[in-house]
Amino acid sequence: MDKAALDKISYGLYVTGVKDEKWYGGCIVDAFMQVTLVPPTIVYSSMRKNRTDEILKPGTRFSVSVLPADVSPFIISNFGFQSGRLIDKWANVPHYMVDDLPVLTDACAYFICEVIEAKDLETHTLFHCNVIDAVQNDKPPLIYASYREAMKKEATDLFMAYKKSGKSPLL
Repeated sequence: MDKAALDKISYGLYVTGVKDEKWYGGCIVDAFMQVTLVPPTIVYSSMRKNRTDEILKPGTRFSVSVLPADVSPFIISNFGFQSGRLIDKWANVPHYMVDDLPVLTDACAYFICEVIEAKDLETHTLFHCNVIDAVQNDKPPLIYASYREAMKKEATDLFMAYKKSGKSPLL
């Protein structure tokens, strides 16, 4: 099987924002899609080893920030290259709160969602969710193929510089 064919599936990049009793977290997500318009529902898949995945269960609310095409590659590396068990990822990036959930300032859209059900897929969890709120602006979204082709190396380089200096390039 040519697994590279899977790279031809078109999708965007997103940052989820979660909260438990004392902690805000989030991770980068690429598997996110609309299921129905009425009522508005989505599904998204998250790696089970992520701290974010451990928090989400039926009834839990979370945010989804849609990354714009002009996003700083550091945002991708900040939420995708390190564990939220070790660092407050939201402290490194400009954001604001909606319903006590973090949303990226530069997002081209955001959603507030509530988990309806979760399905264990061995290495991942598939979450089926109601969309509680949605807001957009005029920025176009980042497509995952564009990230791979044009931003992946810069994201890695920015993350390595951040780990060396301890300072976010965005703050």
